[in-house]
Amino acid sequence: MNRLLSHALLACALALAGSAFAQDGAEVYAAQCASCHQPEGQGLGTFPALADNEFVQGDERELVELMLSGRAAMPAFASILDDADIAAVLTHVRSSWGNDADAIEAEFVAEVREGVDEPEAVEVDLPDDWFELGEAAYQRNCAACHQASGAGIPGAFPALAENAFVQGNADELLRILLNGRAGMPAFAGSLGNADIALIASYVRNAWENEAHLVDADMVEVVRGGGDLELDPTTPTFRPGAGQ
Repeated sequence: MNRLLSHALLACALALAGSAFAQDGAEVYAAQCASCHQPEGQGLGTFPALADNEFVQGDERELVELMLSGRAAMPAFASILDDADIAAVLTHVRSSWGNDADAIEAEFVAEVREGVDEPEAVEVDLPDDWFELGEAAYQRNCAACHQASGAGIPGAFPALAENAFVQGNADELLRILLNGRAGMPAFAGSLGNADIALIASYVRNAWENEAHLVDADMVEVVRGGGDLELDPTTPTFRPGAGQ
């Protein structure tokens, strides 16, 4: 009787642990992925559907590498999420919306992370007080919608704080700042390259965000239709970030 009770309790504990893991993955997905890939994994425009997705259900290593390093408009999560969170969210998407694939363990994510090449640092030309200048430019041009705290207005203007897209590919963020999108205005005609660089660098490093800086020369490249070809995880020297 005692043995049966112990087996039952063990099974219950394992089931609860699995449920908690799935719940954590759903929470990470909602916070980091749903704005692009949508709550039910149906995708949106340039962001592919994850539901019934063969790639999502395929090679585990390739999927983890993509999550760590990013690709095109998808940000790199290597510096945003730890191994446990990446394992949880990938396990969630691999078992939701018609997908049916094995769970991914945090230990496997750590193993893959060790094999991801570290990009070389990129030098930028910004003033020493770039963070303060960027904050001032943000307050003048962006805070009315996205709020001084970067929290946004639910249902209207997205939060920029702890936002994976904001910390991702700098090209995509600069294109939105220059050209606008949906309810966001285009700043190409009203702001110069230096101000746009300050705003972009500020939002990428305020409110616990952490991403490489951009300068006026980089903005000019994107304004002219070019690509920066920077890895989303490229490190830079970030004096004053997050003050």
